[in-house]
Amino acid sequence: MDRTIRLGIIVGIIVTFSLIGIIYVFKPSVISQSDVTQSKTVNAQTNTSLEKQKVLIKQDQAISTPSPAQIELIQQRDRLYQDFEAISHSLSVGQQPDFRQVSDLLEKQKQLVKAGGLSANDAISYCQFLRQILPAMDHQINQQILQLEQLEHATS
Repeated sequence: MDRTIRLGIIVGIIVTFSLIGIIYVFKPSVISQSDVTQSKTVNAQTNTSLEKQKVLIKQDQAISTPSPAQIELIQQRDRLYQDFEAISHSLSVGQQPDFRQVSDLLEKQKQLVKAGGLSANDAISYCQFLRQILPAMDHQINQQILQLEQLEHATS
């Protein structure tokens, strides 16, 4: 019995010192008055620079209204996306798409990349998707991907 009491006291002391050590490690640091004033100054500077950025963004948005050519490119891109969606839907219901139609879409996609209406990375992603769902057109789609990668490197 004497041993168990001694063991209990030792375990209690170890637990107590462990808790004190944990409290010491995780206690919040003392913040001096100079740190507080310095952080307020930094926050004020940040707020003023953010307000300036907001004003600049609003000015850029007012200036950057899309031109009719840009609107046309956006509409062509949207039609291309809709055509890709139609192909995907037809495949999901078990119908094979017309390969000429897919070839035409790939060509339209390349023209949009050249005109700047679609990024080369997005076009490559669509081609990789088509390559997965249309293995019969693998060779043609691979050629299209190579051409898009060349366009990407030429523009960057």
